Amino acid sequence: MNAINTPTYMRLRDQLRTDIVTGIWPLGSHVTLAQLANYYEVSANPVREALLQLQGEGVVAMRMNRGAVIPTVDEKYIDDLYRVRGALQSMLVREAARVATKQQIETMYKLCAEYQTKTNSTNSIEIVVANRNLHQYIDSIPGNTIATEMLDGRSSLVDAFRRSVGYGDTRTDQVLKQHRKIVDAIAAKDGDKAAQLTLEHTNSSREDLLRAFLKTQES
Repeated sequence: MNAINTPTYMRLRDQLRTDIVTGIWPLGSHVTLAQLANYYEVSANPVREALLQLQGEGVVAMRMNRGAVIPTVDEKYIDDLYRVRGALQSMLVREAARVATKQQIETMYKLCAEYQTKTNSTNSIEIVVANRNLHQYIDSIPGNTIATEMLDGRSSLVDAFRRSVGYGDTRTDQVLKQHRKIVDAIAAKDGDKAAQLTLEHTNSSREDLLRAFLKTQES
């Protein structure tokens, strides 16, 4: 759908997801319709519709006549989401290996290179966004919008958590190697290998985030 013709509430929904990830609206914060309408310079109606959609995705929790709360992320949320993500992304990457065009493969390698460039930055937002750009692109190749919508919504909260805790000294290098192996498997049209590598990648991400969460509880 052309962005110009996209309804305001849908554009606002997508912008809110992004702004939650970048920390404009922190995890655990309360936002009102008036506050959001003023910030995004829109009326209350599209704000309400956007929040209702995000509530359906599990990104916000609506409060009667009081706006919405951005939920916090706990150990169970991380564990559950990454088990679901592993299943869905393994399915999607297997299909991507079957249908990906030469141009799409070139784009995946380009996104891998962009991720590598961002890992030299101390800005965790840039690294999170570059990582998400690659995964969203791979996920989109089969054209399964139901699966991608499930992933995009709830992933926002975990991406926000990752931004807040950052990455360990060796994690970004590990992720870069895993990304390249996945794209290599897609380029070789080896769907089974791509699916296996993707599952290994999501499992290692889940374990790393769980360790990060436990550290936040100790501090």
